[in-house]
Amino acid sequence: MTVSGAGLIAGFWSALEKARQRLGISDKDFHAAVAEESPMIERFADMISASCWPKISTYVVPVNYDRSVADGIAAGKYDWVNSDITQEHFPPTRSGIVQVGIHLVHFGRNTTTDEVERELDKRGLRSAESPELLALGEKHPNLQCEFPIVALGSRWQYPLGHWFVSCLFRLDAERHLGLDWALDEWDDIFRFAAVSK
Repeated sequence: MTVSGAGLIAGFWSALEKARQRLGISDKDFHAAVAEESPMIERFADMISASCWPKISTYVVPVNYDRSVADGIAAGKYDWVNSDITQEHFPPTRSGIVQVGIHLVHFGRNTTTDEVERELDKRGLRSAESPELLALGEKHPNLQCEFPIVALGSRWQYPLGHWFVSCLFRLDAERHLGLDWALDEWDDIFRFAAVSK
């Protein structure tokens, strides 16, 4: 691992030096730009981050696992709610009131539920459950106006056999709490709510 890491750094440094020469950047300017205290280091890290997928943003919210689904919905003040999002269909699996970091994972491409679950597992995450999604919708109501947010961790099987999951989304200017098929291919605009295992 040390050898491959050193090789990676050496290769990167060599490529950077060639680019410096090609662009005619002086030794003095080059060294100033890559010095530890240089603001360019932060900009460079931002560029690397911008090129990496999936992208993850985190929101810390209090989650009351003992609160009923109806109370969680009421607290979110949604303009419309699917009538199948009930305590019976989405029963709680945890208890207590906990501060939870809810990670919104964005793949930047179409993906499937299986792909999402595998990627979350590799990162030590699990899909968010309904109480976590409801807490996020309550504390950050405008997020769903930017992009739809899915919680794959709580699933309900429709009588005809399809599995459904909760989803926060916008329709025109309204905030909706709806259901979506759990096995569909997800469009690249979706964010997947996740929490640490």
